[in-house]
Amino acid sequence: MLDFPDLKTLYLHGNYIANLDETKKLNGFRDLQSLTLYGNPIETVPNYRLWVLGVMYTYTENLRRLDQVLVTNREFDKVLVWKERIFSGKYKRLKQFKPAVMRPVPALPKSEEEEKKQNN
Repeated sequence: MLDFPDLKTLYLHGNYIANLDETKKLNGFRDLQSLTLYGNPIETVPNYRLWVLGVMYTYTENLRRLDQVLVTNREFDKVLVWKERIFSGKYKRLKQFKPAVMRPVPALPKSEEEEKKQNN
């Protein structure tokens, strides 16, 4: 399926997709404009639509229809806020790895010639 990265429409309804993580594979379709996933077990997961939109908008924001329903501006805004929270959380965690006190970098050892010049 990923051999066709220029797909515009993809119908996956009724395929027994039960794991939301499986939808991460779909973000390789950069030009996808319409996707159907209804009739799969993941449809019963609360906010599954927001999850799928978040996955699909990771690299591009071309998806216009999900389950034959137009993506609303409100849903799009929710996805933007969701992504912002995810990325801000990552940056906060990265800041924790900074050393609290910056120690000076030790000087390189002097060569024998430099020591002779300094002693003269």
